[in-house]
Amino acid sequence: MKIASRVSGLKSSAIMEISAKAGELKALGKDVISLAAGEPDFNTPEAIQAAATKAMADGITRYTPAPGFLALREAVAEHVTRENDFQVSPEEVIITSGAKHAIYLTLQCLVEAGDTVLVPTPAWVSYSPMIELSGATILPLPLFEEDGYRVNVDRWKGMAIPQNARGIILNSPNNPTGVVYTREDLVRLVGWAMQRNLWIMSDEIYEKILYDGAEHVSTASLGPEVKSNTITISGFSKSHCMTGWRLGWAIADKDLIKRMSALQSQSNSHVTAFVQWAALTAAKMPSDTVDQMVAAFDKRRRYCMERLDRMSEHLSYVRPNGAFYLFVNLSKFLSRKKISDVDFCRDLLAQQYLGVVPGSSFGKEKCIRLSYVTSQANLEKAFDRLEAYLKV
Repeated sequence: MKIASRVSGLKSSAIMEISAKAGELKALGKDVISLAAGEPDFNTPEAIQAAATKAMADGITRYTPAPGFLALREAVAEHVTRENDFQVSPEEVIITSGAKHAIYLTLQCLVEAGDTVLVPTPAWVSYSPMIELSGATILPLPLFEEDGYRVNVDRWKGMAIPQNARGIILNSPNNPTGVVYTREDLVRLVGWAMQRNLWIMSDEIYEKILYDGAEHVSTASLGPEVKSNTITISGFSKSHCMTGWRLGWAIADKDLIKRMSALQSQSNSHVTAFVQWAALTAAKMPSDTVDQMVAAFDKRRRYCMERLDRMSEHLSYVRPNGAFYLFVNLSKFLSRKKISDVDFCRDLLAQQYLGVVPGSSFGKEKCIRLSYVTSQANLEKAFDRLEAYLKV
């Protein structure tokens, strides 16, 4: 059988590959620590687990409407209206199999073959493959460490933005840098995008994970005209430790939501019924559960930065104020050793049994991404191993 060209060159996520390799080494009895995956190490809150169990016992195990249960879409609309400072109706919401699937559906419904989609880079590893699967081309818009990896439209003045550019993907709090865009950043960026008639996809999955007094600003909250051109992506995966439950959502113009629902109906049909019912509980939970988890992440973040500061002769980084990642520039070390970031990650796993993700996976070479969603004890061992490797 001949494999279709659209997938013949498609690679698995680098993050999943490293996590899988780390799992193989663990199975061989090696003491592996992985800082690769962006998955909270806390369990899903018991109230959400109980809601899912009760839903199954009550027979909520059958087909649902393609865009999701109306009750859940109403709860999400109410939740976003309250938390994100813009009005949402249930007809503007689709429940999807994780935020990733919401992004995929959006691109399939908005992008034609031959179009271009702009992505501030470094950027999450799956944006580029999903854009390519839609038949479009990605145009990276460079972000710079000296700017704190914040968006700076002045940097793009000399760039030729093609006539077939249709949209731009934003991600704040950002994966992999952990940077949170300010209101001023977004106002300038949105103005720049709308002058070019671009739709805006705003990936806000880390919106509740903030530090140092950072404020999350939803792109769609910047005004009615902005909202009408914005697709807001989010979910409970990170904030409520529901990564494996596969539930997210998109908020957009009603007509686009109808198209996305039709596509979902012809592909995966809908999100699992009892998972949707459990998400109703998540939507109505008080914020203190999330706050306790973020406080724990903040303690780990500060420890990681303290350890990295001790290794400044080998590396540099930008202080993250959101999500749970550190994006580390290893140019000093890699240039001396004459190796790539991919070689570095491979060797670090093989020699020190420590898994991290190469920056080239995010479109930025000579860097690595570290995730600090693991125990304090694991972090201490991990940084001991990283330091030992850098000193060789």
